[in-house]
Amino acid sequence: MSSAPIKAGTWICDHGDIRVSPDGQPSVIDMIRVLGGQKNPTQVWLRLKESHPEVATKCGYLQFPGPGQRDTPVANTKEDAYYILGLLPGAVGKQYREDAAKLFVTFLDKPEKAVYLAVDRLSEEELRRVEARLKGKRTRKFFTDVLQQHGVERNGYGQCTNAVYIPLFGRTADILKTEIAQEFNIERSKVNPRDFFDVEDLTYVETAERVAAGQLRRKNIHGNHSVVREVRNSTEYTKKLLNGEVDIPDVH
Repeated sequence: MSSAPIKAGTWICDHGDIRVSPDGQPSVIDMIRVLGGQKNPTQVWLRLKESHPEVATKCGYLQFPGPGQRDTPVANTKEDAYYILGLLPGAVGKQYREDAAKLFVTFLDKPEKAVYLAVDRLSEEELRRVEARLKGKRTRKFFTDVLQQHGVERNGYGQCTNAVYIPLFGRTADILKTEIAQEFNIERSKVNPRDFFDVEDLTYVETAERVAAGQLRRKNIHGNHSVVREVRNSTEYTKKLLNGEVDIPDVH
C-alpha cells in the first residue's frame, strides 16, 4: 500500500482518494472506504462505534468543501488514525494488526533491531538529529555520574540542568517544557525539551555538559551550590567559545 499527497486536502492511495483537513486529519469514512475496501463505510463506522465506543473520542467532525457535504468524522491525530485503521474489517485491518504486533514484539525483545529498521527510513537531516540526540544522551549520563561523584543531591541535578539551559537558551527547563507543551499542544508532563531541540541546540548542550564535567573534575568541586555555580560559569564560557566571542589561550 503506497500513498502520496497530491494536493492540499486530499491523499491519493492505491484504491482511491482520502480527504484530509487543513491540519492533515483524514476522513474516517474515506479511510474505511479506501483502505478498508468497504462499500458502505458509514454503516461500518456506526458498527465500529458500537463495538469500540472509544473511537468516538478519537475523532472530531468537519464539513469538507463541496455541494451536499455533511459533517464528516476525521481522526484527531495520526495516532488516532492508525488506531482506527487497526480496527477495520477486512485484509487491511488484519495486515495492520499483524504488522503492529510484530513491530511491538521487536521493540520489546530486540529494541536495537527496531532502531535499525527506523534508521533506514530517515532522511539525512533526521539522521544527523538522531546522531546528535544519541551523543547527547551518552554525555548526559556521563555528566550526571560526575555530578553524583561531586556530591550533588536532590534538586541539585535540576539546578545544574538550568545552569546549562539558562546561559544557552535564556530559559529554565520548566519554562521550556511549558512553551513546548503549548506550541505542540501536548501534555506538559510528557515533554522532554531535548526531544524538541534542533541539531545545533543539542550540540551546544552536549558540549557544555562535557566541558562542565571536565572542569568539576579538574577543580575537584563538591556540593550543590558550588557545583551549580561552576556548571553555569563553564557553560557561559563554552557558549562564548562556540560563538567565537573569545580566544582560546595559546598552549605552551
